[in-house]
Amino acid sequence: MLFVRKLVPILFMLLALLGGACGPDDPSLEAPQGSGDGNHEMDMQDDDFDFGQPGGSSPAGREIPISALDGLRFDPDVIEVSSGETVKFVVRNDGKNSHEFVIGDEAYQEEHAEEMAGDHEMNEDSNLVDVEPGKIKEIKWTFTDEGEVLFACQEPGHYEGGMVGTIEVSS
Repeated sequence: MLFVRKLVPILFMLLALLGGACGPDDPSLEAPQGSGDGNHEMDMQDDDFDFGQPGGSSPAGREIPISALDGLRFDPDVIEVSSGETVKFVVRNDGKNSHEFVIGDEAYQEEHAEEMAGDHEMNEDSNLVDVEPGKIKEIKWTFTDEGEVLFACQEPGHYEGGMVGTIEVSS
């Protein structure tokens, strides 16, 4: 009987410890912190960018193939489009390293480069794709204003190494 009296409190303590280790019963306490949509802080509300917008359901007027190469360059590295034109970029990684294809003005590219240099979890926004070696990804984009828009790879060291191209948007 003495054995049972000592064993019962020990069992209750173990159960209490195990119950606490299993986590909260309220699922809202387990939700990740942040914007809640799984995208990093640079996400723009409603995909409202100064340099255009996602093509959405608009038909693309043309497809533009882009090769991402390990020599820290894109082929082609200069593209001409018209304001209001919707194009589909077909980005193929012909290298052995991971590459990104990020559409943005210079300010956006600089901000994204700083974020990539940090320890942030990157997810695909509507203006960028991560392309693994040998893979192909697509972005459909509508260019809304005349001017110069950049496309770049923001993998660490790639943008700084010159892996950037220019989209010339004319009327």
